[in-house]
Amino acid sequence: MNGEKTTKRVFRMMMAWNDQKEERWLSDQAKSGWHMTSVNAFGYTFERGAPADVAYRFDWGPGCRRDQSEYLGIFRDSGWEYMGRRGRWNIFRKPVVGGVVPEIYTDPQSRIRMYQRVIGFLCAFFAIMVGQMVPQISREASPANLGRFPWVMTIYCVLTAFFLYGIVRMVFVIRRLRRSAPTPS
Repeated sequence: MNGEKTTKRVFRMMMAWNDQKEERWLSDQAKSGWHMTSVNAFGYTFERGAPADVAYRFDWGPGCRRDQSEYLGIFRDSGWEYMGRRGRWNIFRKPVVGGVVPEIYTDPQSRIRMYQRVIGFLCAFFAIMVGQMVPQISREASPANLGRFPWVMTIYCVLTAFFLYGIVRMVFVIRRLRRSAPTPS
């Protein structure tokens, strides 16, 4: 053995508005001979192999686990290999054949609908976070507690800001897709 690593784990944050960037990064890994073998909430595991031209695609899957089997079957029947999940994001891969990069979403409208589902999910979490924060801030703002801002509230504030930021970024992604969509004639 020449001491070369045959597996590697990569910690990588994946933001909903950067799904296409993440897809390109995974494809680049495959082109350099690192093939994803598993995925978890914090990143990926890769195995060394021959370089390959492979398309990775992310899709915001169904919210209900009982719908997952039918959902995955549709992809399997279309030749996509299911690689795993990161939250509600399902990751698929398929070889690039003859230079034609396979796509899940072939038109901007269907991709826009997927992003709208993501925004709905983010808005629900945002509402929950705000619903948890407001009463807590009211209690903390009393004169008896002035000067105290517990670390839990700081985390709530950061997460709430993050969800709001994500919603705004997703809206901009949708706007960009709408501008690039062909107008019906």
